[in-house]
Amino acid sequence: MRFAQTICQIPIAAGQGDKIVWTGSSTGDFSTKSAWEAIRQASPRQQLLADVWHRSLRPTISIFLWRLFQDRIPVDARMRQKGFSFPSKCQCCEAEETVSHMFIESATVQGVWQHFAAIFGLCICGTGSLTHMRNAAKYRGVPFSTDGIILEVQRHLRTLYAARTLTSTQWKGDLHQAAVMGFIFFQQVPRAPSIVRWHAPSPFWFKLNTDGSSLGNTGLAGAAGIIRDSAGHVHLAYQFALGTGTNVLAELTAVWWGMELALTYGLAPLVVEVDATTVISLLKSRAFGQWEIQHMIMRTVCLQQFLVADVQHAFRVANGAADNLAKETASL
Repeated sequence: MRFAQTICQIPIAAGQGDKIVWTGSSTGDFSTKSAWEAIRQASPRQQLLADVWHRSLRPTISIFLWRLFQDRIPVDARMRQKGFSFPSKCQCCEAEETVSHMFIESATVQGVWQHFAAIFGLCICGTGSLTHMRNAAKYRGVPFSTDGIILEVQRHLRTLYAARTLTSTQWKGDLHQAAVMGFIFFQQVPRAPSIVRWHAPSPFWFKLNTDGSSLGNTGLAGAAGIIRDSAGHVHLAYQFALGTGTNVLAELTAVWWGMELALTYGLAPLVVEVDATTVISLLKSRAFGQWEIQHMIMRTVCLQQFLVADVQHAFRVANGAADNLAKETASL
């Protein structure tokens, strides 16, 4: 009997055919990305690696820095650790060639860092040029000097600029230095500030503003909403706790319950404003969604037809009344 009650409590969408649902994605559809996210063991975020793989760095530089931090640069000391036997000598002095000496301690290299530090503060692209000039000195007899490395870095930057792979993103904060070097980047015109506020619906229409909140996602959740007319008068407001749930569940429940109340009290036609873009995408695309929410999606879509309801996005600032109600409910 207990199992029968549990089965009967499972919500279903009447009139809908059977469908296989992939629980690993928000749409209910399978993707290799969602499968990978389901099985991967993610390590804690490391700020150093986040900086190395930053979008402002070219992939070749990021890969080189990653190899450098993993001690994968084939300097003499590293090759001797691998079992190769040969004398080690830096290309600019008599010291042993190690990673720390080649990139930090060498007087030649320190001159390079000091030169670019005076201009940029730090020039990451110099690391690759150091290796390039070291190989040229070791295998082709090209002099390994501070001036030579600086010229190599500048030549590399000009090559990237000519190939249009060097953009203003890499020069953020140093565009004046880019101009000195002859690199001109077109800047986007800053967008003029705009006032964000709640707007009343058209005459004879009603507007439903909803919001859902989950403290922790997944955590204690609440849903709320408010319906106003074209004069801004409040016709109905609601809020209720959902127990434990996700943000998407809370947001979708708020929309669904608001539409149910609007239908009950004849508050139509209706404009619905939500600040959750995920919910808007689910309703407009009529995606199947996760198993826990798919029945709610189907019911909400059906209510849209009865209420002639249009679901739109609203910035959180313009959705303040519903947002405050939802947060208050979730914290109870």
